[in-house]
Amino acid sequence: MVNLRQINPISIKSYFSKLVNMSFFDLGKEDDKAAIYLTDMLTEFSRTEKLYKITDSEGRKVQTIVDMLLENQKNTSESTERELRKYVGDFSLFMSGIFREYVDKNSYLSYYVNEGIKSYFVVSRLDLEMGRGDPTIFSQLSRDFEFYSGALDYMRKVYFKSDKVNDFSSSFYHVLSRIEH
Repeated sequence: MVNLRQINPISIKSYFSKLVNMSFFDLGKEDDKAAIYLTDMLTEFSRTEKLYKITDSEGRKVQTIVDMLLENQKNTSESTERELRKYVGDFSLFMSGIFREYVDKNSYLSYYVNEGIKSYFVVSRLDLEMGRGDPTIFSQLSRDFEFYSGALDYMRKVYFKSDKVNDFSSSFYHVLSRIEH
């Protein structure tokens, strides 16, 4: 188990890469492409401004998937839809994995999982239709969303240690504050 108080400053991406790969190994999954994707997502979302990057028409940060999808209805381009769907997939995966207890406690887990699966599927389809990106990784994330969400939850439980009961978020962000970005 990683003791958060003893982590030497390292790059956040290397830190997440190590934890994701250790979790995959523990769970019997060998999947370099998905491990890289999850590492990149965790690295990006380690900054709060990236986690809540969508704003509404009045400039307020959008914090729910429902509001994100409502904002999407205002946009008509495939490129904008792709970026929003990728973000919804990533947000759903991050929240259902890293903050599973919160999502589950509020009865959002099945909704987050379903929207994550659907969003990654849409991204894969759009990438295929537009001939860009990597449709295979998004197809895989859609197909195996529950595994990846569970792997992030496993990673949180095994490799993050909170000093306080039910206070994982402050522990998570405390670790991030000690790692060089």
